[in-house]
Amino acid sequence: MRKYVLYISSFFILQANAQTGLWMDADITKKWNKNQSSEIGIGNRQNLGLGIDRIFLDAGHQVQLLDGLQIEAAYRLALNEKGDQLVLAGDRLSQRIQLGFKLSILDAFDIGPKRLSLSWTSTQQWRLSAVQGTSSIWRNKLSLDYDVKNFPLTPLMSVEHFYQWNANVVYTPTEVLIRGTTVQWRYFAGVEIELPKKQSIKIQAGLRQRSSGNQPLLRFSYNKTF
Repeated sequence: MRKYVLYISSFFILQANAQTGLWMDADITKKWNKNQSSEIGIGNRQNLGLGIDRIFLDAGHQVQLLDGLQIEAAYRLALNEKGDQLVLAGDRLSQRIQLGFKLSILDAFDIGPKRLSLSWTSTQQWRLSAVQGTSSIWRNKLSLDYDVKNFPLTPLMSVEHFYQWNANVVYTPTEVLIRGTTVQWRYFAGVEIELPKKQSIKIQAGLRQRSSGNQPLLRFSYNKTF
């Protein structure tokens, strides 16, 4: 654990010239039965030294259709801030709706060691904002983790691609052309720490690549399952 913390510290020292993002979130998961679960959560995104960028509330539901395959739906209400001043205004609110599926590849095809998990998550996302309008994004993420036997730390990593269908809007004399493009790549690596009473904490270091530049990320996530 000490080596891992040292690695994270070194990573962000090397990225000191970049604007580091700090992401924190906490959620509660309720398992209704072996095939369905729901979750609610709260979180914030901020840029170190500049203050809070976003505060949000999440809600989601998952249904397992087949062994290794589940469908997912999620909703987010966000208050988009710039700095430490909290302003409750309609033009700072945004909504996000997601529909997609998660395929646990090794489970679905019954291959590989049972403690190894490789999953593909594909999500269609719509974001609605009074200021920025509506964006339509297709997200695809590959996740890998390994449940180490008799050890509380689970190493994990992920890579995610963001494709915005309506990224470029071109107006011509006769028609409106809407074109899509890749708007972001996101990478994370870290550990999940198992705690008593079905609790866990994830600590991850990441990198976000956009046309505006690269941004190092540090993420802390807490979960409690009932």
